Amino acid sequence: MEERSKGNIFITGITGFTGKHLEEYFDSQGFAVYGTTFSESSSLKHYCCDILDEERLFSIINDIKPDYVIHLAAISFVAATDQKQIYNINIFGTLNLLSAIDRSNYKPKKILIASSAAVYGNIEGELGEELCPQPVNHYGNSKLAMENMVKQYFGRLDIIIARPFNYTGTGQESHFLIPKIVSHYKENKKEIELGNIDVYREFNDVQYVVKCYTMLLFSKIKSEIINVCSGNAININLILSFMNQLADYTIKVKVNPKFVRKNEIEILKGNPKKLFAHIGDFSKEFTLQRTLTNMYNNE
Repeated sequence: MEERSKGNIFITGITGFTGKHLEEYFDSQGFAVYGTTFSESSSLKHYCCDILDEERLFSIINDIKPDYVIHLAAISFVAATDQKQIYNINIFGTLNLLSAIDRSNYKPKKILIASSAAVYGNIEGELGEELCPQPVNHYGNSKLAMENMVKQYFGRLDIIIARPFNYTGTGQESHFLIPKIVSHYKENKKEIELGNIDVYREFNDVQYVVKCYTMLLFSKIKSEIINVCSGNAININLILSFMNQLADYTIKVKVNPKFVRKNEIEILKGNPKKLFAHIGDFSKEFTLQRTLTNMYNNE
C-alpha cells in the first residue's frame, strides 16, 4: 500500500475552490487524500457522490475510514436562486455526513465543518463568536441552521465548526468579487461594473484559510465554533488602486445599482482573538498584494 503514515484525509467537495487547495497541500505533506465530488473525476481518490445520498456516503466512509474529515460541500454562492437546494445541501447534506460517520464502527480524530461568516448578517464592525447571529439571506440562514443541528453531535464526535470570512485566490469562480476584478484587468477591459466600492471587507488568501483549517484540524480543540479570519478589512478602492498599478492602466468603474445591497454596512470584519489564542497569529504571512499578484499572473 502507498505510504500513509500520516493518515487519511477525507474532503467533501474536494474539486471545489477550497477543496483543490486543501488536497494539494495535504498531498504534498504525505497524507492520503480522498474526497467527494458531485461530478465525475479522473482521480481514483475522488468519489462521485451526492451528499444527499446518506447510504452512498456511508459506503465511502467505511471504505476509506478517514482519520480526519473536512466538510466543504455546500452551495456557497450567496446569490444562488434555488432556495430549496441551498437548505437541502447545506443542512441535510451535512447531517447525512455526520449520520454516516456516526453509524460507522470507528470515529475520525477530528471533523471540521465549514460554516460561514454570513451567519452574522449585516452587523457593523468587528464580529466575534459571542455575537447573536442575524443572517439576512437564505445562504446565511442555512449555515446557521446547519450549525445548530451539528451541535447535536458534539458529544459523540470531535467536531469544530469554522466560520470563514471572505477569502480568495487562484481558481475561485469569476462571479466572486476579487476574481471578477482581476479577470477584467487580465482581459484589458476598460470598464468594470461593481456595487458599493467604499466598503471595507476581509479578503484573505485561500492559503491562509488552508493553514487555519489544518492547524484547527490537528489541534485538541473540539465542540467549538471559531471564526477563520484575520481582522484585516480592506477598502475595495485600495484593491482597484493596486490593480491599476499592477496592470499599468486605470480601469473605469461604473457603479451598477443592481449590485448595491440595501442597508450595506461600511465595515465588516471578523474578530480573530479566539482563533489566534488557539493556533497563533500568522496572518501577516499572507498579504492581499501577493494574493492579487498571484491571481493576475495565474500562479
